[in-house]
Amino acid sequence: MAPILARSLNRLSKETILELALTWLEENRTSTPYLQSNRTGFEADEEDYLHTPAESIHELRKLYDGLRKDVAKAAKRDIIDRIVDGDWRRGLSLHQHAMIDFAALEQNDTALRWSALRLVPLEVEGQKGVDDGDSHHPKKRRKLNHREPEAPYPQVAPEAFLSALKAEVSPLVKAHYHLHRMPPPYQLTILRLYITPNSAFAPKRSKIPARAKHATDAGRIMYIALPDSCPYIYISISGSSSSSSGRLNGQKGTKEGTVAKVDMAAMKRIVLEAIPKAVSRPQRRWALDTTKLVARSLRTMCELRGNQKPGTGGGAYSVFADGAKTSEKSPVDVLPNEVDKENDERLRLIEKRFGNMSGEHYAPLDRVHVKLCNAIPTEEDGSESADAADERRGDGDITLTFSGSDVFLGLKNLAALGPDYMDLDKLPSWMTGELGVSSLIV
Repeated sequence: MAPILARSLNRLSKETILELALTWLEENRTSTPYLQSNRTGFEADEEDYLHTPAESIHELRKLYDGLRKDVAKAAKRDIIDRIVDGDWRRGLSLHQHAMIDFAALEQNDTALRWSALRLVPLEVEGQKGVDDGDSHHPKKRRKLNHREPEAPYPQVAPEAFLSALKAEVSPLVKAHYHLHRMPPPYQLTILRLYITPNSAFAPKRSKIPARAKHATDAGRIMYIALPDSCPYIYISISGSSSSSSGRLNGQKGTKEGTVAKVDMAAMKRIVLEAIPKAVSRPQRRWALDTTKLVARSLRTMCELRGNQKPGTGGGAYSVFADGAKTSEKSPVDVLPNEVDKENDERLRLIEKRFGNMSGEHYAPLDRVHVKLCNAIPTEEDGSESADAADERRGDGDITLTFSGSDVFLGLKNLAALGPDYMDLDKLPSWMTGELGVSSLIV
C-alpha cells in the first residue's frame, strides 16, 4: 500500500471514502479504475489476486454501493487497501487527490492554517485613474487608506479568477488547478494549486544521476479561498516539507541523488503578486494588504474576515454579533441574561470584558503573537553617547506567543480563577480578543 496515499485517505471517514469512490465511478468521470478489460498482459502476470479486478465499472460501482449501504461489512483499512492496491493500483489522478483534500477540509475545520489578506484599491497619485497621455513619466500608484471612502470590492466569478490567475502564473508555475465550492454554512470557493518543481523554483544544484529520478515528488499545495461579496482572500500552503530524497550509498552515508523541493518563497511571491492582477480591471487596480490575522480554523477566518458578523471585532463587542443588541448601549453595558442573575461581581466583570464565548459567531484563535515595545525600562548612563543609546534602543522589548486550542477562552478561564491570577482593572483590551487579530505590536 502506498503510504502517502493511505495516510491521505485515512483522514476521511469510512462513509466519505465510499462516497468518493462512487463519485470516481460515475460515467462522466475520467478516473478509470483497474479492470480486467483494460489491464495489460504484463499487469495480468504480476497480479497477486489479493483484490481481483472487476470486469466492468458497473460491477465495481455495485460493489462500492453495497459497502455504503452496509458500512459495517468492511473495515476502513480494508477499503483503503482495496482502493490503493486494487481498483486504483495504477495511481490516482491529481483531480482525485484534490477531491480527497477538500473532503478532509470539509470534515476538519482546522486541517490547514490560513492567512487573511485584504484587497485594497490602488489610485494613481494626482490623477485618480485619468490618463493624460504622457508616457514619459510613469504614474505612481499608492494603496488607498482603509479610512478613506471605501471603493467597491472586486466582483469576480471564481471561474474568471482562475482563468486570469492561470494566465499570470503559467509562464513560471507548472500547476494543477482545482476549484471547489464549500458547503454551507461557508460562503466561499477555494482554489487549490498543486505546484510541481521546475526551473523557476529549483535552486542551483549539481547534476542529478538518472537513477535518482524515481525520487518522491516534492510538489507543494497552495489554497486560495475566495469569500462571496467580500474584500478578503485567505491563503494556505501545505505539502511535503522534505527538501530532498535519495538512496544512501553504502556505509559512506552520502546520497546518490537529490531532488530539490519547490522554492516556497519564490512560489508564494509569484502567486501573491498575480492575485491582485487577476482581479484588476482597466482603471480599477487592486493590491493585497495584510490583516494581521492567521488562524487554523477556517470558520474563524470567515467570522472575523468574511462576509458576515461579527466582522473584525471580538471580546466585549461580540454581544452585537447576533443582532439582538442595539448600538445605543456600550458593549460593557450589555450582558447575557444568565449573567445578569449572577451575584458574583467578578464574574460579571469578566463577562463584560471577554464577551460571550459560546455564541454561534464566536471565533476562536489558536495562536496569538504579541510584541510589547519598551516593556522593560532601561537605565541610561548620562555620559553615554547618542549612538550607543540608539544601539541599545529596543532591548526592553518582550515578545509573547500564546498558543492552544482557544487562546482567549483560556485567558478568560484564567481570569475566573481570581485576582491573584489576573488583574481585571489593568487588563488590556488586546488580551480579551477585542481587536480580532493574531499578531500585534503594543
